[in-house]
Amino acid sequence: MTDSARQQPRDGKRLKPGFHPVYAVELLFREQPKLDPAQVLEGIHQRIRNTAINTGPFRETEEVENEALRRKETTGSDQFELSAVFYHNEYTVAFTDAEVPAQTRLFHPRPIREDLNWSGVLQQSWKWEGGAERLEEYQYTVTLCDWYAAMLPFERRMEMFHSVLASVIESTGCDAIYWQPSGQLIDARGFLAAHDNEPLYGALNVRVYQMQGQDEVLVDTLGLTALGVPDIQCRVSGLTPDRVIPMIYGASYYLYGNGGVVEDGQLLGGAGLRWRCEQQPGVLAPERIVVDLNPGHPYYTGSQTEDPVGFEKEEPFNEDWPEESDSGYRLREEDGSEFRSEREYRMKERRQATESTRSSSSERDSSQQE
Repeated sequence: MTDSARQQPRDGKRLKPGFHPVYAVELLFREQPKLDPAQVLEGIHQRIRNTAINTGPFRETEEVENEALRRKETTGSDQFELSAVFYHNEYTVAFTDAEVPAQTRLFHPRPIREDLNWSGVLQQSWKWEGGAERLEEYQYTVTLCDWYAAMLPFERRMEMFHSVLASVIESTGCDAIYWQPSGQLIDARGFLAAHDNEPLYGALNVRVYQMQGQDEVLVDTLGLTALGVPDIQCRVSGLTPDRVIPMIYGASYYLYGNGGVVEDGQLLGGAGLRWRCEQQPGVLAPERIVVDLNPGHPYYTGSQTEDPVGFEKEEPFNEDWPEESDSGYRLREEDGSEFRSEREYRMKERRQATESTRSSSSERDSSQQE
């Protein structure tokens, strides 16, 4: 039988850069947790009924699995010891000679390595509260990964992984996750509250970088390529990140719901908001091919040679803009808020600006009266 982890998105004879044949996250604990696989299975059964379990005894973990997990730069030692293997019969993968259930694997706790440099992760972990002080409280990590799941459609793969992760969190009381494929720390309770409605919660991270010595901002995503969906980037000047981030989120969910396919030259957006797509090598690590978004002149500072058709300058707010985007495309804020069109998004901006002006006026009046 050929290993499914060796047959996913390929560029010639090798896996496409950035794709993760084994998908893994680290659950962080302040004290060494006592794992109860039977209790985890009860939680899984509420989400994936047709699941079986193997709790060992296990032989020494296969070398190929250790290597696959080690490539994830895990937070603990390289001594992976299995606690349980879950076989999800509702998520099967077909090989030439058999059909097998996709698996998730839970490992025994390991001490967190003391030499880890979390600074870069903390800078791009927008959902994390407590900063470095909170992170220093955690002493142990538990790895959860999938296996024989790389050939599943990415939506199904993420659905399965989210279901098992939620069950592990509930049974262990874990309150922090290092989601290595997307390079971010997230609050486990936030994940439990959001994952049913946010299929990319945790798996998608939007990063923001001020380009050194330049009046330029680069916004990109990290985590989509790990699933087989192109990540996205946008280089702009004169647009603040809060104008770019909703478009990045919206484009990410568009790709995720559209089979991960976008054509060079395709325009994403609706009335007054047309950003041109082109596949390019990513500007920032890790190595991968991304979808570059071009909002047009005078904002775009990337390397596309064409601007979106009909977008020569920023259009002012227009009451005649349609209520619904022609393409059905949705802008999505980081908090999950959706906008049907540029008109709706601009109306929100105008309300916020009005409220800010009123607040400033009230503060000045109060100050003068004093």
